[in-house]
Amino acid sequence: MAPPVLVIEIVSPGELQRDRDYIAKRFQYQDRGIPEYWLIDPAVQIMTVLELHRSRYEEVGVFRDCDRVLSPTFPDLALTAQQIFAAGQI
Repeated sequence: MAPPVLVIEIVSPGELQRDRDYIAKRFQYQDRGIPEYWLIDPAVQIMTVLELHRSRYEEVGVFRDCDRVLSPTFPDLALTAQQIFAAGQI
């Protein structure tokens, strides 16, 4: 059995980079069959969790502040969005 795979993308500053991170990379990870993808946006302090269903990403949720992050790949994860941002100081 293959180990679980999770990609975490940090959104880069600048409009061109934001478009690349929010749009282009999402399709790249989707096309590669990455089962779970987190998009962390330090500029607005939100993170989005996406899960691959039938070759398309579906949003699991958008998390901020004290929201507990829901991860289909790691259901026992006990982290809040705030903890993730604080850990990376981003």
